[in-house]
Amino acid sequence: MAQLPDQYRVTADNPDPPLVHFAIPLDVDVLYEYADKHNLTEYLPRVRNVVSPESAFKATKLLSQVVEYELDFCWPFGPTADCGIILSLYDNFTMEEKMLIDEDQEDVIQMVQEELGLDKSMRPKWYFDALDPWEPDDDDEDEDQ
Repeated sequence: MAQLPDQYRVTADNPDPPLVHFAIPLDVDVLYEYADKHNLTEYLPRVRNVVSPESAFKATKLLSQVVEYELDFCWPFGPTADCGIILSLYDNFTMEEKMLIDEDQEDVIQMVQEELGLDKSMRPKWYFDALDPWEPDDDDEDEDQ
């Protein structure tokens, strides 16, 4: 697991750091294909042949059930070169409750890789959340940790 820098840890002295996710990078098409494989694909109303983002959320919910671990579908703060979306294992606010021991976490990662047909090199790392109101400045480290 990539170490979370202290400046992003939630502590009494730092109760509201930027939201960062420990997540597996993906292209959204991977989730759309998974949704299609499991008959979960929905289309936008009134727009012919355009897959609804709801399909990705449904795919994530099913994937969570299959790997028996709650995953979250999120957008990384961009631009980032390695993905369009992320599957969050946990974030800096939930890591105390959701972080698994290394062996169990590795099992979950491997199951996700197998279910989605991902290359074993697709490893989780820390990503800033695109919807967090925080904005980077020159004092902050690079986005990808």
